[in-house]
Parts: sequence; C-alpha cells; structure tokens
Amino acid sequence: MSGYALTSCSTTKHVPQGDYLLTKSKLKIEGKGLSKSDIEPLVRQQPNKTIFRVIPLYLIFYNLSSEKDNFINRLMRNAGEPPVILDSTLTLNTAQRMGQYVSYRGYYGSTAKASITYGKRKAEVAYSVNLEQPYRIRSISYDIMDESIDTSLVIDPEKSLIKVGDIFDGEALRRESNRISNDMRACGYYNFYDAYVTYRADTTPGNREVDLTMLVAKEQAAPENSAGNHHRFYVQSLLVALENSPKRAQADADAAAVAGWDTIHHESFEMFCRGCTGEGKRPGLRPEVIDMNNRIKIDSLYNAQEVDRTYRNLANLRLFKSVDVRFAEVPVAPPYADTLPRPLRGVITLSPSMRQNYEYGGEVSLSDNGLFGASITGRHQHKNLFRGAEILDVSLTGIFQKVQLYADALPENSYELGASVSLNIPSILFPLHFDFYRNVYSPRTQVALSGNFQQRPDYTRALADITFGYSWRNLGSMIYILTMNMNVIKILKMSSSFENSIRPNPYMLNSYQDAFLLGSSSSAIYSTRSDNGRLQRHLRLDMELKGNLLWLGYKVFSATPKEDDIAERMVYEVGGTKFAQFVKFDANYTSLRAFSTASSIAFRALAGVGIAYGNSLSLPFDKMYYSGGANSLRGWQIRTLGPGSYGETGNLLNHLADMRLEMNVEYRFKLLGKLEGAIFADAGNIWAIRAEDSRAGARFSLRDFPEQVALNWGIGLRFNFGVLVARIDYGIRLHDPALTESYFVTPDRWFLSETNSLFLAIGYPF
Repeated sequence: MSGYALTSCSTTKHVPQGDYLLTKSKLKIEGKGLSKSDIEPLVRQQPNKTIFRVIPLYLIFYNLSSEKDNFINRLMRNAGEPPVILDSTLTLNTAQRMGQYVSYRGYYGSTAKASITYGKRKAEVAYSVNLEQPYRIRSISYDIMDESIDTSLVIDPEKSLIKVGDIFDGEALRRESNRISNDMRACGYYNFYDAYVTYRADTTPGNREVDLTMLVAKEQAAPENSAGNHHRFYVQSLLVALENSPKRAQADADAAAVAGWDTIHHESFEMFCRGCTGEGKRPGLRPEVIDMNNRIKIDSLYNAQEVDRTYRNLANLRLFKSVDVRFAEVPVAPPYADTLPRPLRGVITLSPSMRQNYEYGGEVSLSDNGLFGASITGRHQHKNLFRGAEILDVSLTGIFQKVQLYADALPENSYELGASVSLNIPSILFPLHFDFYRNVYSPRTQVALSGNFQQRPDYTRALADITFGYSWRNLGSMIYILTMNMNVIKILKMSSSFENSIRPNPYMLNSYQDAFLLGSSSSAIYSTRSDNGRLQRHLRLDMELKGNLLWLGYKVFSATPKEDDIAERMVYEVGGTKFAQFVKFDANYTSLRAFSTASSIAFRALAGVGIAYGNSLSLPFDKMYYSGGANSLRGWQIRTLGPGSYGETGNLLNHLADMRLEMNVEYRFKLLGKLEGAIFADAGNIWAIRAEDSRAGARFSLRDFPEQVALNWGIGLRFNFGVLVARIDYGIRLHDPALTESYFVTPDRWFLSETNSLFLAIGYPF
C-alpha cells in the first residue's frame, strides 16, 4: 500500500470535474493466518507511484505539463504518470476478490469490506478483512479413476503437501496437484497435467472440519482404441537442430527432407546443421558437447525433470540466443496394446548467439584535496573457441592516480596495468570419472593467468597468478567454486622515505615484502528471487587457505628454516622467497526489494577477516582489506579510511588491515526517462587484529567499536542505458573515526572539501 502527504493543489490539475484523485489505499486485517503481503496484490487500483512512499514525483512531473503539444510538455508527460482517478467499481470488485481469496485459503465465512473517504477532489480507500477461524482437514481419501497408473505417485505420505490437521487451503491443494503432476511427468506420463487432479470437500462433519477426497480423472484426449487410461511415453528419437529458426526445425521434425541440411549421426541423437559435413567442413559445435549436457535418453521413459535439466544445461553454455525443447507423439498403428508405452519424437533447436563480444568500463574519482584518479577496463570474450563451448576471456585494466603521499608533499603520478586471460571449459576436467559430473548443472573448469604491474612514488610492485579450478550448480539455487592457485608478489623497488615510515611497525613492513602464495580457495553462492520478482537475495561465502601444504611438507621433511630479520622469526622459503601462510573468510550479502516499477531499496552487508599464522607474521598487502571508494564508503576516497580510528592522512598504503565490516543501503528511484536518482548511506571500517600492529587506534576492540564505525550519506544520479549504467555519487561524511572533537560531522561542515567525495563510475555500486 502507498500514500502521500507532501502534495500541493497542483496534484489535481488534470483530474476532471466530478472525479477524485486516489491518494491513499489502506488495508487492515483482523484475525490471524494471512498477512498484508498475501492480500495486497489483489488491490485493483493503487495510488500514483511515490518516492520514499510519500512524494508523488511522477504525478508532479505529469502535472507540470499543459495541453500544448511541444517538446517540454511531451517530456513531462512521458517522464510522469497521469493521475489515478478513483473507480468505485474497481474498489467494490477488489473487496469481492479479497472475500473470495480468503475463502479460497480456507477462511470461510470471513468478510472483506471497502470504504471511501472523499475530500476536495481527492479520495482515500480503506479495505478491512475480518478473518474467521479456518476450516481444517479431518481426513483424506482418494478416488483414482484410472486404475492403470502407479498409485504410489499420487499417494505418497512422505512427499504429500497436504496432511490431516492442515488448513483447508486452496493454495496448498494447488501445490499438491502440481507436485503429483511433476512426479507423474517424471515417470513417463507425458500428457498428465495438474488439471487431472481435483478435490471434493465434505463439510458435513461440522466444527469447521472437512473430509477431503482427491480425485484423479482419466485422460480426456485418450485414443479411441484405449480405455481412457493415462499412457506412459518413451523417447523413440531425438533430433538436435543448429538452426536460427525454431519454426523451421519444427515444421519437419525428421528434417531429412529439408534442403541444405546435413546429418551427423550420434548414438544419442541426430544432429542437423547446414553445410557442416563433407571434406573440410565441420559443425560449429562438437556433438560431444551436446551429448555431455543432454539428459534425454533414447528408448527411456519420458522424464520432464530430465528435459528441464537438459534445457538448463544447454542454456548455461551461454552459446545460444534461445534453446527450444519440444516433443511430438508418434502415431502408432493398431492394434497397439493399451498398456505399452507410446513413442515420442524430440526436437532440440539451438539458435546460436554472437561468438565474440566486447565490454568496457571505467571509473573517475575526485578526492577532497582535488586529486584525480581514473581507471579503464576492457574485456574481449570469445565463445566456443575450439567448438566445444569453451569461453576465452581476455581483459586489460589501466589505472592512473595523482597521489599525495604526505601532507606537505607535491602530488605525484601513480600507474597500474593489469592483464588476464582465462579459458572456461564446460566440463569437469579430472583424471577420474565420477557420476557426480552428470548430476550437477553447468559444470566448468577454468584455467587463468594474470599479471599486474604497479608503479607508485613509494614502491614498484609486480604480481603474477596462475589459477586452476572448478565450478558447478546444484539442483537448487547454489553455485560452488573450488580453485587452486599460485601467486608470486615481487617488490621491485621501495623508496627510502616509505620504508622508513613503516619500519617502526614490523607488522606492516612484513606485509610489503616479496611473497610466494600457494593454496586453495572455495566459494558457495546462494541466489533466490521471490515468486512476484520483487525481492532478490544473494549470499556469497568465500574461504581462502594459503601455505598449509608447503608448511606441512617442510615439517615432514625436516627442512631448515631461515631467519627473517623483519619479523624476527624463523621462516621457510621457496626459491629464496618466503611463502605466505594464512586463512581468509569473507561473507557478502545483498538484497534488492522493489516497491514498484519506479522505486526500490538495495542493501549490502560485508564481513571479512584474514589471519596470518605459521610462516607469516602478517597478510601480504595485496590480501589486506581497504575501505572507501565508489563501491564502498562513498564519503571517503579509496584506501583513505581506517583502520579503526587511525588518523594518519599521509600514506595511503597504511590504510590496510586484516578485518572488514561494512553495510550499505541505497534507495533508488526513476526520474526522467533513463535518468535515475539515489539516496544512500554507508557504514563500516577496517581494523587490525594482531597485537604486533602498532598503528594508533588501528586494532579492533568491542569497547571502541561504536566510535570507530565510519558513517556517510549521499545522493547519486544513474544514467541507465540498459546494457550500461553510468553513475555519479556524492558522498558526505557523518562520522569520521579519525576526528576527535565530536562524534558527528555537523551540517555546517558537510560541504567542505575535506568531508565529501565525488565519484563517476560504471555500474551500480552493488
């Protein structure tokens, strides 16, 4: 429900005389069992869309227009929304639908009413629903008219969604009918649908109880020579057509007579393509790739679940604009025993998408002291590189920054260049074979190489990385990623001034050393979307382990450690470079809730911690956390916040730590055309967790935690072009942990250069 109060007399500018502008729609429910979210979707007429659930911005835009046909008026009308005129007929219809709905959910005898309050050319509607005690199921019986079907698919106490004592809920009955239909269609009953499962309710027992009978009807379109029983079907043949037009492939399922089609015979299917056989010719996609992702078996009973898995597997290859899977009954000549499974002919039509595409992105930031930073990224993707649905990714990243290392120093240039190449293979490459491979969605193997070179006034660093890993989906909403990788970090040069600045803190000095990293990382990703599409949730959990196998190997073989002068401890080395040993845990939760087509609220929570041990005193600086920037706390430039209340504003490299906590919330709303607005708030910081870290105020403690959480708010604009979103964010600090004079930054200081930041970026922040 929505309403608004911050309006003016202009909101009724385009309301005809004698009509009323609908300004509010309220719902009140008395009784327990159903919530507003269950009943609100039934409302046939809602007030004009609002931002902050108060301001009818789109109606205001519309009312700024006049009757004249010119560019400005057309712009205002296209950007706005005409007034919602009260229709009392729809109001009455809504109340009737509410009454029908609560009865359908088992609350028979409940009432739903609507009342209208009229004002000066405005009206408010109030709906009230009074819930009676629900009817409950006293007993369940079955009337299966087709005695030939497998009754265990219908009568299954373990899987049944309705049980004695449950509310006599029409929605639960619908889900149970759908459950039975799915189980039947997974066992060969190709023509069975939930409409064959109906219910008869007997309320004569009284006391608001129901004796329920489930009825399973005979097949309505059964052949004349059958007894009206539901038939099982088996897959007699399967055709795979690489064709841009599904209609063409469906027009002749045999496809042999279609001019220009070549045939490739495979034990599981026939592949048809154009000009793909003969000397020097080959199909654009190897048949083995389709076979690996195909779950439809010749001469096996039709299984709708395996058909759906085949569809998903092929769609997840990311090679096709569309995937179409259809079946047709093959006529049988009489006499044909009524109890025998009947044949089906399957056709899979694959419409290829573009094999190559390019993506670009970038970000620009202006710091509070006028320093400038910019980044640009480019990506090239080649799909189906070796005709096996392999995806080659090549990306380049360039970063330029003006950095001021110390308050009294002149700005200097900083450069960073990164490159990566990866090959994504749609199968699990492993020397041993497991049935697990074929019981997951979208199995992939990835091999990646990347390098990064960074030249700053204080140091020059090079990094190389090799990664090998697997990813797969389960039958639900989970994605799993498991990788092994090796990193080498080399500090090529370090300025004496920077080294002297961190030398008093061996913990930080140890982070800026050459390091060899070998280990594994794993991720679990969960995504879900509500039935009405208004709520999306995403949770990602990551764990990274480095150095444990190396450390164990050195211990087992009694290797001799070497003394680390910086850490003042004995350590092991690989090729003269100390290897890192640590564990990192990260969690990332995001949600997006849409209030309407014009407004939504996005939320994100981040938490992470890295713990060095064994062969390492501290995390390598490339594995440490930082805060601030266009996708973090937007009141601070990147790597200028924290850790804790640490207040040094000179060297950005000291603003790294072992732990991160962050929360972001952003209200998004449409403005004009492709222009969107946003109001956001961010909170969080980074912290050190080791006693060896001597930076003042950097360590995490529960006592100081409230004082060390940074806060900012801000406003933003987004230019949403569909495939590209460009945004401008202006963040204003509310609480700066490094300031000691007061907790909050007072409003008179919000717009000073040292308390805000401006960002230009590509894409939403989260």
